[in-house]
Amino acid sequence: MTANDPARLELDRELVAHAFPRLALETFEPVGGGWTSATYLVNDEWIVQVPVSDRAEERLLLQMEILPELAHDVSGAVPVPELTSTDPVAMGYRRIDGVSFTEVGEEGVWPERLGRFLYDLHMVPPEFVGMRAVTPEHVREEQRAEIARLRGKVEPLLGEGERARFAARLDGYLDDDANWRFAPCVTHGDLGPEHVLVTPTGNLAGVIDWEDVGMGDPVADFAWMLHAAPGPGERALAAYGGPPDTRFRDRSRMRFLLMPWHEVEYGLDAGKEEFVESGLAGVRERAEA
Repeated sequence: MTANDPARLELDRELVAHAFPRLALETFEPVGGGWTSATYLVNDEWIVQVPVSDRAEERLLLQMEILPELAHDVSGAVPVPELTSTDPVAMGYRRIDGVSFTEVGEEGVWPERLGRFLYDLHMVPPEFVGMRAVTPEHVREEQRAEIARLRGKVEPLLGEGERARFAARLDGYLDDDANWRFAPCVTHGDLGPEHVLVTPTGNLAGVIDWEDVGMGDPVADFAWMLHAAPGPGERALAAYGGPPDTRFRDRSRMRFLLMPWHEVEYGLDAGKEEFVESGLAGVRERAEA
């Protein structure tokens, strides 16, 4: 079931009413795609999230701990959970007004504000938000496991020649020690256009959807923009202070290449063929980049 299914909608409405009785639930509207959590706009004021899997539940509980602390350390708005429940698990925060930066384009100062926001985020000491510092080698081993999982699902859908080309590229990325000389930091982990909100005048309104927050490679928060929206991406990177290491751009290309692999995985796991097809199209398109 998805958030747009009437049965799911009614179940989640009952769950939210039980978890947060202070909300009258005059309106209860699904928003977004809901890959990991079902998200609802309540009374045109609150965003409430309900997990759709065990992993989503773990990530939502983590956000409840991290976001209130993170809000003090970054130069922009983030969701601050004012409504939290652990049984059942659910989280609510006041809606951050804004639209995807794709609706505003390159107008305004939002790219520079985003670059400063990411600088602040990446400078947060992990212990301030209940995390532990990790080494670049730890990040590499996590990436190795992630890529092995993705290859096991995506490669059977590719031709033999495609598999060979991807294998050479992915193995080269993982095995080259020069790619793993950077300072791991707190990252958003999924910074696409739907997660960066901008005001109508082109200012940064806020950054939302922190379910992938964790310790990782700083390039994770630039990869999509640098390749899918290079104008704003380069401006944000300049405001950030430029690439923090010599292989930053190389790793950004690899991160961008892998994004549609996750879309294929989601489609397979959720039984949604449309995501498998669009993800495979992206896999092949980005292979040429």
